[in-house]
Amino acid sequence: MKQTLIFAGMAAAFLALGGPVSAHHANSAYDRSQTISISGTVTKWQFINPHAGLWLNVTDEQGNVQEWSAEFQGVLDLYRHFSWNKDTFKAGDVVTIMGNPSRNGDLNLATVEVTFGDGRKVNVRNAPD
Repeated sequence: MKQTLIFAGMAAAFLALGGPVSAHHANSAYDRSQTISISGTVTKWQFINPHAGLWLNVTDEQGNVQEWSAEFQGVLDLYRHFSWNKDTFKAGDVVTIMGNPSRNGDLNLATVEVTFGDGRKVNVRNAPD
């Protein structure tokens, strides 16, 4: 009985001192003070949580092909606000992505806007409703 009371007291103290825990990470990996634009050919689209991702082959000024990645919010937001799904982008599509670049110089960005090959622009940070 004494061990049960000790265990119960320790569990209660642990829960009381634990406090709330946030399950989401910050976007500190991206420089929100800068916005850049890249254009390229889609190689991969992952419509998965916690963040959808798009990979592009982008040709730089010297003619070298670089693989860039673009991070989006979760699939529920993309589906709910823009009707996007696993087939929104296909390998070979040409798109332009505007977004915030990585702070450490990696070839990735946090997406702000997508321009599709037909000229349609979608600002993924502004829900249409």
